[in-house]
Amino acid sequence: MIPLIDNDKSEHYIKRGDPSKATYYIIRQQNTEAGLFWYFAMVAGHIRYAMSNGWLPVVDMQNYPNPYLAPDKLGKENAWEYYFEQPLKINLEQAYSGENVILSATENESVAYPDLTMRFFENKNNVLTEWRTLVKFGLLKVKPALVKEASAIRDKLFTKTDRVLGVKLRGTDYLANKPKWYPIPPTAEFATNVILSKLTEHKCNKIFLATEDKNIEQTLKNTFGDLCVTFDKKFVDYVQGKSITACRIDRENDYFLQGKEYLVEMLLLSKCNSLVLARSFGAVGVMMLSEAFEHTYFFNFGRYGIYGGAME
Repeated sequence: MIPLIDNDKSEHYIKRGDPSKATYYIIRQQNTEAGLFWYFAMVAGHIRYAMSNGWLPVVDMQNYPNPYLAPDKLGKENAWEYYFEQPLKINLEQAYSGENVILSATENESVAYPDLTMRFFENKNNVLTEWRTLVKFGLLKVKPALVKEASAIRDKLFTKTDRVLGVKLRGTDYLANKPKWYPIPPTAEFATNVILSKLTEHKCNKIFLATEDKNIEQTLKNTFGDLCVTFDKKFVDYVQGKSITACRIDRENDYFLQGKEYLVEMLLLSKCNSLVLARSFGAVGVMMLSEAFEHTYFFNFGRYGIYGGAME
């Protein structure tokens, strides 16, 4: 039987039996405001941690509330499996039925994970390359149906000869709430000047823009016209003071669809020739899902609440 929410936030055994049998490591988070790729990064860290200990990682976004699981589906469906495969194809029922079962800590200082530092984005000391191995070996595998869907959308948006500059910008809650430790995003006007320069420098004839902020989208479309291509999706009406993931769209199956649209956008970005990115966990996901880009540019204005130092 699968337990419904264990409120102990520390790493701990809930079953401990024959030590010669497999130990299942249940990756769980308790964050109802974090985005899909925050979860992606945290899961990546816990997968690597589990496997370094010889444990079998299994992701539980079924028994803990999250922004992609409708409240009436809590305890019934695993939101991780809407978008990604389980790392080792082991489902929750099998894992919780094992003789040795550990619940992960939910305080993420306990594991290393792909972060928002320039060190990660610029692949200093091959740190990004190391994290990409989890994707390469199928431990962070996007559902094949969603990969196929993203590929079909790309074929409709671009020709085979188009050279595409991918652009990822953040607004809404980043600008309104200034969350401590998170990177400060550029203004749309500043970003426009950089994009114009990179279009010429990298010989791109199209822009693919991914943003959750409809004002940013409108600014870039006003500037670049038909050169600026976007994925057809619903924007949330952002509510001041909230996390963007806490804002809902009045439609059927919105919890799932917001995650799906976000993931498809990041898959489309991962197939661009070159990138201009505002740092965010979505950008972390893009960098991990792609093998390489011809050119990358990352805005670096520091972080809210941090002035100087290696954490930039």
